[in-house]
Amino acid sequence: MTLRFKWEWEPEPNVRLPELAATWSRLSIDLGDTPVTLVERRDGSGGPRHGLDVPLYPLAEFLAINWWGLSATSHLPSDPGVRFTKAGAGFAWPDLTLRGDRGLVWASLRQRDKAPEHIRFLTQAETVLDADSVLTGIADLIDSTVRRLDDRGVHGTLLQDEWASIQHADQEERDYCLVAAAWGQDPYDTAPEMERLLLGAGAEIGDAALVADLARAVPRERLADSTGWLREATRSLDLKSLRLPSLGSLDWSATAGVAPWRIGYERARRLRVLLDLHPSQPVPIEDLVEVRQTQSLAPVNVDGLVGSEGMSLAVVVGATASVNAKRFAAARAIGRHALARPHTRSLLTRSTQYTERTERAFAAELLAPAEGIAEILGGDFSDEALQRAAEYFRVNTILVQHQVENQVVA
Repeated sequence: MTLRFKWEWEPEPNVRLPELAATWSRLSIDLGDTPVTLVERRDGSGGPRHGLDVPLYPLAEFLAINWWGLSATSHLPSDPGVRFTKAGAGFAWPDLTLRGDRGLVWASLRQRDKAPEHIRFLTQAETVLDADSVLTGIADLIDSTVRRLDDRGVHGTLLQDEWASIQHADQEERDYCLVAAAWGQDPYDTAPEMERLLLGAGAEIGDAALVADLARAVPRERLADSTGWLREATRSLDLKSLRLPSLGSLDWSATAGVAPWRIGYERARRLRVLLDLHPSQPVPIEDLVEVRQTQSLAPVNVDGLVGSEGMSLAVVVGATASVNAKRFAAARAIGRHALARPHTRSLLTRSTQYTERTERAFAAELLAPAEGIAEILGGDFSDEALQRAAEYFRVNTILVQHQVENQVVA
């Protein structure tokens, strides 16, 4: 499933702005099999049709301005995503919102019927898309709009300047722009104090992706304090071959509308079957992933650093992490590896984004399966029984309690 844009240039209407006249088109957008631009007149006359008669310029300019936000793999928890209705310029746009996260794009389409617009949008959908394919489609739309402007002799627009800056950015500038976008900043208009903070963190850590990942968990005022631990943790990473059976790739588009924990539970159960583990049998997690520990404390809301390359994996946790916390971090790292395409280095955070909730559910079910807990408890849900089950599976009692509440007695 992907996001597709199709357009046909139409004769220039009688509009004042040359960039609008030059890029007038019949535009259709599809989200997989769902027509995003299926519309009808608000008075109901004429019946539904798939397509908008609009200039591409406002949408292309809006997407170019938000390019780095769409491209960033991490975001502040409060990030609202990129909402097409904000393309504005007096035209009706579909209520489609895109939010990138760890190589995926979460797409949300809502019906729209809002006066004084003369049309209503008829469809709605929720899905998850591959970020690379989404960005390729958006880049094609922007490129075509810029070429159309050039062909029609229209020059000096904000879109042309913005897209040229993006296209000509070197790697260092790209890294900064992605980090700034992750922290909710306009890369080309960041306050000097924030720019110095981000550049300083990037120089000290030496990994733009990790600085961006910190936006998921660490308050701005604690960013500078986090760099020391990240340097130590990075030096401690020791990639070891991950000897696990393949779970196969996950079709994220099929997860739309599915609770994240259900995805995590299902993948963990499948892995346990492939490992030939009975539900009541503890998983030998230490034999699967080695977890190292730093001498310094991990940053607030950060539970570990994961290193991944091919079928090799490594995990580093902070100084105060308990034995059970290390086992949970190892299970989460396996979950990240099994659920998505991980970056070379990424953080285990306490973020409540969909992917984090999915991998935490994976870790819980891998370490202490609900079926195994139910077998051991035998209907006894007293505090003492929960404690015995936790000790048996070598996990925290809270994890067992959550498994009981969410699966055993749910």
